[in-house]
Amino acid sequence: MPVGTYTIIGEDGEPVGTEAFRCAPGPIGWRYVSEIDTVEHGQHHEVVDIVVDADRRIVRVRIDTGEHQLLLEPHDDALVGWRDDEPLDVAWGPDDHLDYLTPVTNLITTERLTGTTEIDVVFIEPFTLEPVRRRQRYELHGDEEVQTPVGRFAATRWTYTSLDDGWTSDLWVAGDVVVRYERIFELIEYDPGASGPRVLG
Repeated sequence: MPVGTYTIIGEDGEPVGTEAFRCAPGPIGWRYVSEIDTVEHGQHHEVVDIVVDADRRIVRVRIDTGEHQLLLEPHDDALVGWRDDEPLDVAWGPDDHLDYLTPVTNLITTERLTGTTEIDVVFIEPFTLEPVRRRQRYELHGDEEVQTPVGRFAATRWTYTSLDDGWTSDLWVAGDVVVRYERIFELIEYDPGASGPRVLG
């Protein structure tokens, strides 16, 4: 079970918090749980819990920021659940993806893609947990070695772009872990456990 910690980088390039995570295969498919502590929008603590099936399709998303709570599960053509105890129904299709301000949603998307493409996304707004529809582009560059604060990995490099506002960044995925994500997350602690990607010699 890989475990680790990211530093969260703010818009000015300075650290604003951390995300401590663990992930592992489960009876349904795969699960990622993290705890986020950040000073953005005031000091607060979040819990993110995402479960996907063997094809990396969303089974359940639960986010608790303290001020807001969200639970979503796919049913037919919608993500159904609640936000702050109010019923929620969000349009959803089999080719849609989900995104939130955590590396795991980018990881899950890259594991479903086979190459460069544009996708429809339900983006969960940070802090408010309001779901909105977005368009994103992922560009596949291929396999390469990448250096991180915890060591060097054999990884796959992608470029992520939000087509709504033009924000873009490169990220590198090794196994079930985003090991580098420029401008927003930096992996500062890591233990591969029995199943995680290994640091190169």
